[in-house]
Amino acid sequence: MNAFEMKVGERYQYRGCRYEVTQIRGEHIQLRATEGTKTILRNTLPLLYGAWKSGRLVKVQEAPIQHEPTAVLAGLPKRIAEGYNRRQHYTKPVNDRFPGRLPSVLTRALIHKLAQQINDISAPSLNTVRGWVRKLRLGGENYISLVPKTRTRLKQRIDNQPHEVQQIIEAEIKLHYLNEEPARKTEVIDTILETLDEVNETRPLYDKLKAPSCSTLNRILREVDSYEKDLAQKGVKYARRQHHWSVKHSRATHVLELIEADTQMLHVILVDQFGQVIGRPYLTAFMDVCSRMICAWAVSFNPPSLDTTLRALRLSLSSDNPYGGVGQRYVFDGGPEYIAENLQRIIMMLGGEICYCEPGSPNQKPHIEAFFGTLSKELIHLMPGTTFAAPADRGEYDSEERAMLQLDELVEFIGRWISEVYAERRHSTIGISPRQAWEKYSNALFQPKRYSSDELNKHFWQAFRATPSQGRLRFDSLFWTGPAVGYLANQYSTEKKLLVYYDRSNLGKAWVCHPDHREEVFELEAVDADYQDGLTLHLHKLIQKRVREDRQKFNSRVARRARVKILREISDIKNKKNRLKRHRIEECKEGMQLKPKKSKLIQRTKPVVDYPYHQDTPDDYSAPGI
Repeated sequence: MNAFEMKVGERYQYRGCRYEVTQIRGEHIQLRATEGTKTILRNTLPLLYGAWKSGRLVKVQEAPIQHEPTAVLAGLPKRIAEGYNRRQHYTKPVNDRFPGRLPSVLTRALIHKLAQQINDISAPSLNTVRGWVRKLRLGGENYISLVPKTRTRLKQRIDNQPHEVQQIIEAEIKLHYLNEEPARKTEVIDTILETLDEVNETRPLYDKLKAPSCSTLNRILREVDSYEKDLAQKGVKYARRQHHWSVKHSRATHVLELIEADTQMLHVILVDQFGQVIGRPYLTAFMDVCSRMICAWAVSFNPPSLDTTLRALRLSLSSDNPYGGVGQRYVFDGGPEYIAENLQRIIMMLGGEICYCEPGSPNQKPHIEAFFGTLSKELIHLMPGTTFAAPADRGEYDSEERAMLQLDELVEFIGRWISEVYAERRHSTIGISPRQAWEKYSNALFQPKRYSSDELNKHFWQAFRATPSQGRLRFDSLFWTGPAVGYLANQYSTEKKLLVYYDRSNLGKAWVCHPDHREEVFELEAVDADYQDGLTLHLHKLIQKRVREDRQKFNSRVARRARVKILREISDIKNKKNRLKRHRIEECKEGMQLKPKKSKLIQRTKPVVDYPYHQDTPDDYSAPGI
């Protein structure tokens, strides 16, 4: 194992990715990916040695050699760096003026002049400067050779302790400091010292362990790797966010080359036409990265699902949308609304491809995330009923009490803000407005591919077959009707069921035809438009599940009530205050144990026993226990 040695700065090919050694602490080595996924690994030296021996760990680049003084100075203490600057101040002018031997008189005069420039009251002697110049020339006139030898070693303080002390310190730090409820540093230091005292009580006098001072232990705690500390105390997501690094990717050169999409809950509470609170809506948006233009967007109460994504995707492909078209590459996160097979099939059939972000990595689609932040700050947070981004920002503002906007009003405000403000305003990154960028980077020879409503129906419609009943067609407790139902039932053969098409992103309408005459397609309306208009199949499934749990017969009135209840619960879950209140109630329920009350009226009775009377019994004898 002596032939295997790792150094900070070396790069290795490991697990199909290239990693750089960023920290070596004892037998623990930290590796960080330099390309692809920004992964951080922390392995032991024996484990990496086994990978190196089997050929799975291959060195691809040596550690960089530090030649520039500025690179070395970055890791020097202030006192050592000041000493280096002083040496360089005297050595460089002397070496430049006298490239050969140093004349005594002229060199002393130059040293005196240089001392006056920096107000040095204790100028170096002639021999001292000669020694510095000699060292500079022996080092190939590389000024890094002037760094004082008193430079601190790049070694952590815990490595200076005996092996037994190191084990105790690391064990106590891991137990009391590297966890989700960390103790204060002073408490950890006291624990380490107390543990050392307990160990010394069992050791002979000549073999006592020397305990480090409190200041040394404090410095050891400060040298704990920040990523390791954040990972143990605050979790993986926080550690990745705090220690994230990235490089700037190549910019898209034409429109629809790259499209980012996302769905977020808006920071505002809406009401119905009667003023009753419904909840917070969701916004799904598609953005062209090259021009920063919003290609399509949709607002609804439907939770994020495949259906909400398909609705926005259809709007982005419509020929009625002047800023839409088929994108070459779509960037989605790994949510269930984006990994559905139906979405992949539609995009692939239209000629696009899908890329997915890593879990918990919203920074991999930063442009659409920045758009949501701008929309919230400039519009949503100014509306009545806003919840703001955090409870601290909300203060004592009662969002539900001040809520007064309805869904159609919110849609109008968002549409005006996107088209009249966002699209016309100069974007700080591209230097022009998104509308100007769209016109600039559009290719007149290759226009975006857009489709008519009939063409999109072929990709987005789903179908089922049903038999007409009382002029209606039923599917999964949903009903549609129209004059075409009776016409098709009477005009053609009734042996075959009618073919019904529906769009799962909006169940308010359906289309029907006879299987033998598919060219004749008729539009149907929902029987209960109040319930089905704008409803997605995903939310309808949730409502059905709730109705079954309540053991009620499905009808539109019960479904509407369940729909509003689900929306309010989703909004309530997002509210930290209500979530905490609900958690406390559950804790109180678990902690309460009803104790049976003792009745003062009920007394324990004993059976009457007939004791025989003895004539010798004294008169003052008493037995209170009988």
